[in-house]
Amino acid sequence: MKNILLPILKGIRSRILIVLSAFPFALFLLALLILPAHALMNPIGSCGYFLGLKFSDKLPKEEQTYLGIQQKSSFTLNDIKGDIFVIEVFSTYCSSCFKNISIFNGAYAAIKTDPALEGAVRIFSIAIGNTKTEVEDYKKKYTIFYPILTDYEFTAHKALGNPRVPYTLILRKTARGRCIVEYSHQGILTSSDEILKMLKGSNP
Repeated sequence: MKNILLPILKGIRSRILIVLSAFPFALFLLALLILPAHALMNPIGSCGYFLGLKFSDKLPKEEQTYLGIQQKSSFTLNDIKGDIFVIEVFSTYCSSCFKNISIFNGAYAAIKTDPALEGAVRIFSIAIGNTKTEVEDYKKKYTIFYPILTDYEFTAHKALGNPRVPYTLILRKTARGRCIVEYSHQGILTSSDEILKMLKGSNP
């Protein structure tokens, strides 16, 4: 009887080990299926590298002054003045991104007139896969007040984990070129107040 049961028990044990070893992988697959897209990204881990990316946009003088990048042929996000950035990542080819424009225009105007935020916060967009001409045409079409940087090669987009657009984040610069992502959102925002509320909580 013992000789009969031994192979059976060994077979059961091997099946149990297979199931247990596959369990972590199954959990990982489940996470991929149920977590929202922005939860799978890790902009916090890429934040310092993201700040060091170079842009070569020739912005109007007013926008250069606003960002603090006058007379720079190229600049990084670290060069932009301010400690807190409100950034929207979008594309002019995105069919729904334009819905965020009035929200960002409203937040931009509110920040510029709020003494507690104006000196610390800068709000701008990054257009992925777009040329400067496409961005200029887009700004005129929708009357956009805030600066838009171009990311034609998708470099910044990749640094953020290739999020679906529109994608909004609020990040705070810290010491030694590092930063902390304090808020991120994939999709259309509800109102300017959503941004301002987060800023009021972020601003010291």
